[in-house]
Amino acid sequence: MSTSQPIDVRDMAIVHRMFSNVYSESARLVRAEPAPSPDRVAFLADHIDFGIAALHHHHEGEDELLYPKLIERVPEQAVMTEQVEKEHLLIKAALEDASAACAAWRQRPSPETGESLAAALEHLNAVAQPHLDDEEEKVVPLAASTLTQQEWDAMGKYAVARIPRNKRGVAFGMILEPLSEDDRAFMMRTLPAPVRMLYPLLIERPWKKYAVTLRSGT
Repeated sequence: MSTSQPIDVRDMAIVHRMFSNVYSESARLVRAEPAPSPDRVAFLADHIDFGIAALHHHHEGEDELLYPKLIERVPEQAVMTEQVEKEHLLIKAALEDASAACAAWRQRPSPETGESLAAALEHLNAVAQPHLDDEEEKVVPLAASTLTQQEWDAMGKYAVARIPRNKRGVAFGMILEPLSEDDRAFMMRTLPAPVRMLYPLLIERPWKKYAVTLRSGT
């Protein structure tokens, strides 16, 4: 089954890039402060847990709303599709390891637990990146010609619904920050009109304040 015209699926690569950036930056920030204050530990640990949960929910949405449809509608590509989906299991294990390392650092912050956490985040990126590349090269093009735009967009709504309301502005700011002007405009169009109108208040200001604390500790 294929749609008459490919749908717009570029948001997948944009979100994938955010995951990679969050984990690599978090590893650097943890290593940068071998003896962080309790407040700094709490902030960074919350940030890392948020990034870990975000990828977990992203994959849950794909497992529920993407892969079953592709396997059913394009059976001739089912072997490839199932192989890429199974990579989620490897990433789940890396997510659990990073989560455990974050909990250990939160409870007993030290150079040793900090290094273990940074290494776990780097390992998570190393495990996740080949899968994210596989999805973008193999699965996303298939989805573009198989799903409707509404079906595709349902995955984004699934993920957003699982972000605490008080963190949605920060999450979207995190996605938007590294984007080109064109990609930023595209992602802005996915927001409801009232949110776009209040973008400086709901997204830009919270994200800038959060980013200063994230990167400078103040």
